Order: sequence, then C-alpha cells, then structure tokens
Amino acid sequence: MSIIQSIQDCHHQLKSVSKHINQVHYDEHQLLVIAHPLCKAAISLQGAHLLYWQPTNEDIPVVWLSEKALFKKGKAIRGGMPVCWPWFGNTLTPAHGFARTTDWHLKNVAETEEGVELVLSLRENDTTLQVWPHKFDLEMKFQLGKTCKAELMCRGDFSATSALHTYYGVSDIDSIRVDGLGDNYVEKLSTVNLPKVTGEMTFNQEVDRIYTHPASVNHIIDRHRKIKINHFSHSDVVVWNPWADKSKAMNDLEDNSYQHFVCVETCRIHHPIMLTEQQFAHYGVEISIEK
Repeated sequence: MSIIQSIQDCHHQLKSVSKHINQVHYDEHQLLVIAHPLCKAAISLQGAHLLYWQPTNEDIPVVWLSEKALFKKGKAIRGGMPVCWPWFGNTLTPAHGFARTTDWHLKNVAETEEGVELVLSLRENDTTLQVWPHKFDLEMKFQLGKTCKAELMCRGDFSATSALHTYYGVSDIDSIRVDGLGDNYVEKLSTVNLPKVTGEMTFNQEVDRIYTHPASVNHIIDRHRKIKINHFSHSDVVVWNPWADKSKAMNDLEDNSYQHFVCVETCRIHHPIMLTEQQFAHYGVEISIEK
C-alpha cells in the first residue's frame, strides 16, 4: 500500500471537520485528510504542511510525498510543501526555520463543489521565542480542488526569508525540463550543470540552484503532462534534486526516489519579506495542470 493510500485509509479518526475533511492521528502527527470529488490531499498540523495534492483525473500526485516520509514530532517531513520561515537555509538553527516543525492551529474551513479552503495559523509561543525573539502572526491558506493554491501571510516587526519548498511528482527526472527560470542564478554546488537553453533546466546530476530573476510562471514539462507553477509576490525560485548518492544517504527517501520528483520552490530570499504589525505581507503559488 502506498503512503498516500495509507493516509487516506487511516482509521485513527479524531473528528470529522467537514463533509470532505477528516482529522486523523497518523503516527505522531495530526493530519487533515481531504477526499473531495475533485482531488485528494492531506495537510499536517505540524508545519501547516501540505503533504500531497492529486486531482482525481491525475494518475500520479502533482505535489509528491516520499514513501518513506517520517511523521515524528519536531522532525521535518520529506515531500509535499514544507513552509520554510522565518529564514531560509542554515542561517540559524533549525535549518529553514521553525515554522515547518511547529504545531499550527486550524483557523477556518470552507468547502464547495469547487474544492476546499483551509486556513492554518501560528503565533509566537515560549518555544519560538527561544530561537526567534519576535512576536508574529502567521497564516497559511490552501485552496484545493482542480488547482492547488497556497498563500503564506505574515505580520510582525522584522524581515524574513522564506520558501514554499514544493516537491512535484514527475514520471522520470531524466525526461523532464523546467522553463521560465531566467538567466541569473546562484549555484549552491561545486559541480557544473550548465543549462542547455537559457532559462531552462534539464537534469543529469544533482541540482541546487537559486534563480534570482525568474518569470512569474514556470512549467515542468513531462512526457504526459505539463505542470503550471504560477508564483505571486515571490522574488526567487529554487530548483533542487539530490540525485542518486544523496538519495541513498537519506533515510526518508527510497534509493530511486530522486527519479520521481523535482523541487521548484516559490521563495523570498534575495528580497526578504518586509513585515509590519499593521497588515499581512504575503506571497504564494498556484499549481495547475496543462494538457
């Protein structure tokens, strides 16, 4: 049984949230499991983490979850859409911020024939203040149906870097390309993987690159589908794939997992989010399929 099927069939139900959403206990996490006529999806309350999203007419998930993902308290989940905030990378500890390993609260739920909308919230607490001595309001809004829209909203009196570290499911990493990335990038690896076409990326080795002037729309062109990634209020796009050796070294990835996902991340890195206490700053992404 796949991990997605295991989550969808989870019998440790805590409560019914709405007609198409159940809250369940899965290992050490509480999940919101969505089974809507237009899609199936799940969100962990830890990290407001979208685990997967699969429209009902798609054979494989669009937002991809590792078959060996670990659901342990305080540990990051491999796959889905991790929320990196209020810093990106290893600037401070923990890496990529505390938002993805902290429990959020379900603030609001609505659903229609077009899909479901969920808003999760996080505020400062004794634990966050130990690593980030600031007050803040943080909300993550998901609109899930034929498309997947995710929006991060934050208030405070500081600046923050952030990423929606999305894993996209692909048929085979060797046969895809990502377009709309732009000319300028920061290479995070010592190896060289020059693009064959300016602004596009194909894959034959590990990739970890920050594109600093990307288009607002990227596509992942696969053999059987084209994933449209529409970023808004972003400044950067990160492209990442660990390739074979690093996949084998990660205990939450199968050895060949790297072949079946690519991360195309919606980011605010080189232009941090400038927060105020008066109104929410926001950025996000909308994901859809183009046939």
